[in-house]
Amino acid sequence: MKRLVLFVAILASVLALAALADPRALTAALLSLPAGSVLALLAVLLMNELLKGVRWAFYLRAARLEIRVIDGLTSYLAAQAATAIPGGSVLSARLVEEHARGRVRMRQAAPGLVVQMLGDVLAVSLLAMAAILLTQQRAIQFLIPVLATVVAIASIVVFRSERPARWLLRAMGQRRLTRRFVPTEEDFRAHLKRLLRSGVLTGGTLFSIGTTLLSVSILFILVNGLTARGLAFTEGVYVHSFSMLAHFLIPTPGGIGASDASLAGMLNYVGIGLGRATFIALAYRSVGMLFRTAIGLITLLAFYPSVLVEARGGELRAPAPAASPGIAVLGPSRLATLSELPPPASEGLAVGGED
Repeated sequence: MKRLVLFVAILASVLALAALADPRALTAALLSLPAGSVLALLAVLLMNELLKGVRWAFYLRAARLEIRVIDGLTSYLAAQAATAIPGGSVLSARLVEEHARGRVRMRQAAPGLVVQMLGDVLAVSLLAMAAILLTQQRAIQFLIPVLATVVAIASIVVFRSERPARWLLRAMGQRRLTRRFVPTEEDFRAHLKRLLRSGVLTGGTLFSIGTTLLSVSILFILVNGLTARGLAFTEGVYVHSFSMLAHFLIPTPGGIGASDASLAGMLNYVGIGLGRATFIALAYRSVGMLFRTAIGLITLLAFYPSVLVEARGGELRAPAPAASPGIAVLGPSRLATLSELPPPASEGLAVGGED
């Protein structure tokens, strides 16, 4: 059933990509770019995805999960097959299970997604403040990145605090509907706290700064190849960081809507016409989604064919228990009496391995 859901999610991602992108206009735009710009664009796109994959592997290792760096990298890249649908990034946590052979569960890898988002907010906020200074913008604009930084730091403090977590777990344990999730929540939080150490947060933020600058480079290549006015790199940092902050502060599925409209508006603000700015914003998203989906599908089929067509590696059926000598000699009447006994106490416990 899980493999069917995964297959449908990937198919929906491809259909969503086809609906959002305009292949004819996008192809015409890319063909109008010089050959050197196209090669540079592809190189930066690949570098960006590889760096993001290494960042994901860094978080997995920091959470002390038993997985190699190369396996963390491929689990991230393969998850990009579902990049066009909301929540597609969760697939990277699911694919971690394929390498662990039952030693690591999805809920143990998922905290990396939370901390990754916090690192992105901190990185983009720092870059936005630097860009405001370098491009000599009005001081009032510092309010947005400062607000985002405060929200990120407050979230880190709450996640690291013992009292709010204990209160939440105690409240969940008192309700029948949520009682069975308490062990899973404890496991999730244990790995989350490992990732909220200052060293891990600093390293993750530096990774996010690197990926953001590579994303700015993609925008820089597109704008300078498709407009006569062009774009300075510092302006690209300013435009891209504020469009990302709009996505963080006004979350939408997959960033569609808020970040695209903000990117077009910021490009128009720095002097590019609104019509051309809108086209560039759509081209930026379409190129990124096309590249990520393609590399995701290739990696998924190359490294994770079992996710779609075979039984999952870490889930082996336990052998049927051998009948004990005492039960083997029981007659039908004794077996009937034995079947009426209450189940053992362990059957009332939740199975922590189910996601």
